[in-house]
Amino acid sequence: MYRILILLWKKRNFFLFEKTRQKVILLFILLYWYAVSGFLYFELPEKPDLSWLDAMWWALVTMTTVGYGDYFPVTTGGRYLIGIPAMIFGIGFLGLIISEVAAQLIETRSMRLRGMTDIKSENHILIVNFSRLENVLELIKELKSDRSTLKKKICLIDETLTELPGELQKHNVRFVRGNPTREETLMQANIINASHAVILSKDPGNPHSDDMNLASTLVIESINPNIFSIVEVIDPGKIKQIELAGCDSAVCVSEFTASLVIQELQDPGVKSIIQELTSNRLGFQIYFTPVKEMKTWTYRELVGWGLDNSYTILGLKRNDKQILNCAPDETVMKSDKAIVIGKERLKTIETGK
Repeated sequence: MYRILILLWKKRNFFLFEKTRQKVILLFILLYWYAVSGFLYFELPEKPDLSWLDAMWWALVTMTTVGYGDYFPVTTGGRYLIGIPAMIFGIGFLGLIISEVAAQLIETRSMRLRGMTDIKSENHILIVNFSRLENVLELIKELKSDRSTLKKKICLIDETLTELPGELQKHNVRFVRGNPTREETLMQANIINASHAVILSKDPGNPHSDDMNLASTLVIESINPNIFSIVEVIDPGKIKQIELAGCDSAVCVSEFTASLVIQELQDPGVKSIIQELTSNRLGFQIYFTPVKEMKTWTYRELVGWGLDNSYTILGLKRNDKQILNCAPDETVMKSDKAIVIGKERLKTIETGK
């Protein structure tokens, strides 16, 4: 073994210029075996009570330069042929291992921040396109404020962003850099196992952003038809096209601007109410809640339950239609969802209890 170490020292390029983690670990194991067996070979005649475990312990604390002193060589061979090589080569190989591990960790983190690693999460939310940091942060905070999306992992996909901003790192957001219209980019983001996709406008001032979102929607829906996709639209005329591409919901902010301005003009304060109802972090919100159990299965009973439990019943969601301010005797079906206003989301409504 001693000859092997001398030979490797003469050929230092073996582990200096062509080193790999496997080579360094192998050399460390060989040195460790040399120290253990050599310690027993030289010291056992002087100390018959020594065991393999004792030798392994001595070799470990010596090669790491800890040196507790509970075991030490007393023979000349043990000191100079075993102890000194174990100390010199041991700390060298240990330093190489530590540096390799540190370099790997730094490289992995750097690749993750630059969007070069694959996403392993499941049932996660994809945010496609990065326009303004404030917009993405606001979206993430809203997602983290609701029970249904609180524990979901979030992955950002963007082609022009070079590195994930520190503010998003604090929220444990993952990042994939690439074109969201390309299949390989979406597969890197694990689109197959994603539950939701929020496709934002890349440039809110450019109507051509809708064309890119249309292409992204087509690719996302073709790969994972079960994903729930929401697309931000600039031009209201593109809503129909994006819906035909397969998205579950297309939201055009400009559609609400005019009506909200007029409503605020006629009834000042409406803006604050709408802001509260559409934010998970402010006061009360609107929820669609499944109805599990009722006695009479009438809307009157549902409204009464709401009054008793501090929830306001606005109406029913039946299939894809919303029925507001139903008649008291309207029959509630088991497939209906109640449209409610409350402080927190309920899993189900059970008025029959």
